Amino acid sequence: MTDNAELVTGLNAAGVLPAAYWSAFLAVDRGDFIPDRIWHGGDEATDDTPLDRAADPGGWAKVVYDPAAPIVTQWDDGAVAWPRQGARPTSSASAPTVVAGMLRVLGAEPGEQILEVGTGTGYNAALLAEIAGRQGDVATAEVDVAVAADARERLIASGHEASYGRGLGNVTTYARDGSSVVPVDGRPWDRVIVTAGVPVGRMPYEWVAHTRPGGVIVAPMFADFTSDPLVRLVVGHDGIARGQADATLTVGFMHLRAQRPNRATLNKIPWDDDTADLAHSRVDPWEPLHDPDWCWAVAVAVPSCRYDAYPAGDRSQRRLLLFEDPISGSWASVYGPDDSGRRAVRQSGPRRLADEVFAAIRWYANRGAPPLSAWRWEVGPDRQSVTLPN
Repeated sequence: MTDNAELVTGLNAAGVLPAAYWSAFLAVDRGDFIPDRIWHGGDEATDDTPLDRAADPGGWAKVVYDPAAPIVTQWDDGAVAWPRQGARPTSSASAPTVVAGMLRVLGAEPGEQILEVGTGTGYNAALLAEIAGRQGDVATAEVDVAVAADARERLIASGHEASYGRGLGNVTTYARDGSSVVPVDGRPWDRVIVTAGVPVGRMPYEWVAHTRPGGVIVAPMFADFTSDPLVRLVVGHDGIARGQADATLTVGFMHLRAQRPNRATLNKIPWDDDTADLAHSRVDPWEPLHDPDWCWAVAVAVPSCRYDAYPAGDRSQRRLLLFEDPISGSWASVYGPDDSGRRAVRQSGPRRLADEVFAAIRWYANRGAPPLSAWRWEVGPDRQSVTLPN
């Protein structure tokens, strides 16, 4: 795919683009919001590939108009310049399939007042502007000043920026933390969409407080253990937002900068250290920890725990699971099974992380292993929770 019309056709073919939003995606060309120099195609095991539009315009267009292609636009808060790849991606353009899916969950309508947290390239803000129309308004907040400035210029050029633009002119870009942006005319938000991972239990209550009763907040919520469920909350008259995860869309986003977790060092764990406490178990956590529903149950029950899984022959002769709490320094490894079906379980530090993970798996199994969408979320002024109903 090499142009925006083909992108929209691809989204439609994938079944992720609501009919009500077709015109918005056709009106906003993704290529107008992507920098000339980008990185793409990386994952946990593979580095991203730098791509320059001037050097390879066809390759650039193929990536930009790929419905499933996320694009990295910044590393290490801008400290690393293209084409180098840094330690942490810090700004990106989400895959169009994810953008369309999140807008479906948000359900924005014409005439609404919408807050977007995480402007990025400005593409999503332009889509929201088209959806909200002339009677609606979009405020978009980006904590990185340079990223916000670039996005504003793109929104001005496309006629969506309210301060200087032509055309719709119903977007206002703020270079600040999204929790500090409030409606300027006293009219509460109808919708809030967050394009950065929000830690469980730490959603800024300002988003709820400034959203009308019946208004919707959509945010990817992250726990240390697993990818982000996309949660849709509806604000009640009592000032509490309640909701659940979308059943069809699990996403992975960069974290809110003010709430970034400590970096894990799983690759440095001495997993076969003879000084660690050693036990053996016939419990097999491998399959549960490759299922998003089970992973989420462990994430809730075992906070501040990261993990990684290595197939046999990757880092060791047999399957290897590693767990780490970066705060306390506790770690655990599960190696095996051996020929008798047993797994070697080593644990070090004040927490028994493997024991906690095994207990969470047993608890979830005893509850009947309900899907991720069965969990109930609440965000109030003095308490936030995620629970499974009885």
